[in-house]
Amino acid sequence: MKSAAVAAGLLLFAARCTVLDAPPEFPRFVLRSPDLTHPLSESDPAPSTPEDPVKKGVFQQINADRAAHGLAPVAWDPAASRVADAFTADQVREGTRGHYLLNGLPPYARTGLAGIFGMGRENVVAFRTTGSSFQEPALSLALEGEAAMMAEKPPNDGHRRTILDPDATHVGVGWAQGGGEFRMAEEFLTRRLESLTISQAATDPLTLLFRGRTIPGQRLRFVTFAPEPSPHRLTKAQANARSRYTYPEAKLAFVPEGLKSMQILGTRTEDALRVGGGNEFSLRFTPAQAGLWTIVFHTSDGKDRPKPGGLAVLWIEKAS
Repeated sequence: MKSAAVAAGLLLFAARCTVLDAPPEFPRFVLRSPDLTHPLSESDPAPSTPEDPVKKGVFQQINADRAAHGLAPVAWDPAASRVADAFTADQVREGTRGHYLLNGLPPYARTGLAGIFGMGRENVVAFRTTGSSFQEPALSLALEGEAAMMAEKPPNDGHRRTILDPDATHVGVGWAQGGGEFRMAEEFLTRRLESLTISQAATDPLTLLFRGRTIPGQRLRFVTFAPEPSPHRLTKAQANARSRYTYPEAKLAFVPEGLKSMQILGTRTEDALRVGGGNEFSLRFTPAQAGLWTIVFHTSDGKDRPKPGGLAVLWIEKAS
């Protein structure tokens, strides 16, 4: 009996040594973007108007077009305008047109990774002249592009429907020209989040903490998570051929804690969303695979069905 006990003790000691001597685990994935060295926060933009005459003219025309169809005006979005400026400047430099640059990022990732947390739809305009420069002023070109989009007929009227989207609350306009090229982008957003902050958990950099608040009159109903492969470099021909884009399909959803019976169609649904008083909410999310993750916040006023009211994007890569 004594020898058996000693043998068992030796086996237990060996097992413990195996655990202690195991190499440390390294993270399988890392966060490429956005930079969360410090928490990333955004609040609903304060009321403002653009100073640039081209942006101001297009902004006014957008709201005139909406008013003519009985729709509320959209507010000016300076952050979205800055993203549109950078995008159109890169298009002129690359000679690309449409919704993609050579880096392959989709439009919603450009805004989401820049810390703009509205649900977006993008219109783009591209003009080229055979001369060294345009004879028309930039404002005329921009308004010509707006008029052409409003003149679209169903079913090929995607730009027109974006301008007349009743759920749109904000817009940012950017433009650039040079070398006989003119580009303009209209970044429409639905903003139902008053604030959102993303940070990394202290114990695990890949576990991300989301804390936010919906605007008055809206409440967060559920959150969806849609993975897709990481973007890859495109040739100019490939970028120019991508005249359309779609959002990825959600595979995971978080609903409020305790609502285990609530299921979001087409997803694995978990009751991992904490919704508190004062329209506040929070959640923890650890990506399970590399690629882009598009996170959509679905809100409602309690009368209508939930609709996308905010968005965040994460770019996850395999650890090297």
